[in-house]
Amino acid sequence: MRESPSPSGAAMDSFLDRHRLSADAVLAVLLAVPLGLISVSLLRASDSPLSLRLVAGLGLLVLHACVVPRRLRPLAAYGLAAAAMLLLVALPPLHDPGGAYYPAVLLPSTLVFGLLLYTASGRLDLLRGLLCLAVALAGVGLLLARLWDPASWGGSSGSYELVSWRLGLSVGLIAVMACLWSLGRLSRMRGLFLSELRVKAERAEADRARERMEATRAERDRISREMHDVVSHSLAVMVSQAEGGRLSDPDAPGAGVFATIAGVGREALRDMRGLLGVLHAERGTAPQPGLAVLSDLLDQVRNAGVHVAVQEVGDARPLRPAADLTAYRVVQEGLTNVIKHAGAAAQADLTLAWRPDGLHITITDDGDRPPAEGAGVGLTGMRERLSMVGGTLEARSRPGAGFLLSATVPYEPRSLSSSGS
Repeated sequence: MRESPSPSGAAMDSFLDRHRLSADAVLAVLLAVPLGLISVSLLRASDSPLSLRLVAGLGLLVLHACVVPRRLRPLAAYGLAAAAMLLLVALPPLHDPGGAYYPAVLLPSTLVFGLLLYTASGRLDLLRGLLCLAVALAGVGLLLARLWDPASWGGSSGSYELVSWRLGLSVGLIAVMACLWSLGRLSRMRGLFLSELRVKAERAEADRARERMEATRAERDRISREMHDVVSHSLAVMVSQAEGGRLSDPDAPGAGVFATIAGVGREALRDMRGLLGVLHAERGTAPQPGLAVLSDLLDQVRNAGVHVAVQEVGDARPLRPAADLTAYRVVQEGLTNVIKHAGAAAQADLTLAWRPDGLHITITDDGDRPPAEGAGVGLTGMRERLSMVGGTLEARSRPGAGFLLSATVPYEPRSLSSSGS
């Protein structure tokens, strides 16, 4: 099992990544103190022509300056550093006051090129990383050609044989370049691995949050079902019995008590159904749609290709919030079924009839393939919604073709019919 990075290490990586330019500027200064000062002192001590020393110093300055943008512009920084190294390789040897000669590319500041190769291979994709490696190996070839015969530039291979000098120089330079490039690729893979871990951690956290929401929703549904099945049913029976007792002998002394019990029971049912509406709300306490925004729904259905004719009969009356939401959802589900089952070219008729006992909603269509009566989750959901507010639903096929959906949404909770819900 892979171990995740420590929080302190991840925090440090994040801090350095956010302040790349500042961090690399500090690193450039830290490298310039030992390497740059030694290189400058060697150039000052040399008795080579001043122009040669100035050109060599310019190349070294470019190398140190490339450290600053190495992570923001890795390819440009590496290319400029490679050009500076090519310049140093091509310069004539520097002359030491002690009589020794040495190429300018052997000055300590040229070690900075290894850092730039490491950065380029770690920051760039594989193709451009290989291109950087090829440039480095080409530079190694030029350097070997320059140092191949120490006598040609006034140097000496020491006590070693010339073959040993050439072999050691070739293997050493190639190995150093390959190792630096490989370490850069390894750092890139580490960065990608950490990034993948962060993405997986964020995805896992999102999954846990979704699971918590699903569990909360399931618990709400369970509580809603239990309250509807037990409490609401019991209250409905109580109201029904109280009404029966009052109507059996209206002039009896206890008739007023029965009326009070029935009234309190109705209020309790109204509050209970309001609470169930909150538990069933799809977005918690967010505003729910109602018949006031029915025109927006009709526009969406018409944009889908279904022609909807709307007829409103009677004087509109205000509905309770739960009943208003239920009426909207019934129309929404009914028109959605028209699009799904009757086809986009279907003709639908919507009638809103405001009658004394409640709002009667009728939706008909002329589709060729009407759904079977009671099929699907949509009709079941509509029946459940309507039962919560004391309403009824009828859904059946029309003679010939098409489908009819008829729903009744009462203005006030029904005391007698609610018991059967």
